[in-house]
Amino acid sequence: MGAPFVWFDLTGTGGEVSEFYQGLFGWQTAPSAGGHATWFTDGGQPWAGVVAGDAVPAGRWVPYVVVGDLDSATKQAVALGGRVVRDKTSGPAGTSVVVADPGDGLVALFVPAN
Repeated sequence: MGAPFVWFDLTGTGGEVSEFYQGLFGWQTAPSAGGHATWFTDGGQPWAGVVAGDAVPAGRWVPYVVVGDLDSATKQAVALGGRVVRDKTSGPAGTSVVVADPGDGLVALFVPAN
């Protein structure tokens, strides 16, 4: 499979959202860094985070997919009928652009930091 999901953000607030998923699935949580309210973890390794909504509405899951060239992938997404939801954003793990597909599903195009 090409381009698997490498991270997930959930927009919302940490407390109630985290408790919901802990109760429903038994997911582990941990204090976070880098703008996340909470991290979901597996054996201490974070694999998703709860973040405050910004250009992405609250209550949305955003999967991250690694791309080779962020600008080219963004242009291709728009050419295929998508739209940019959140412009290029850099953080400690890398740089991303959130796009919506023609059905309004969200995905973050992501280039990891070196």
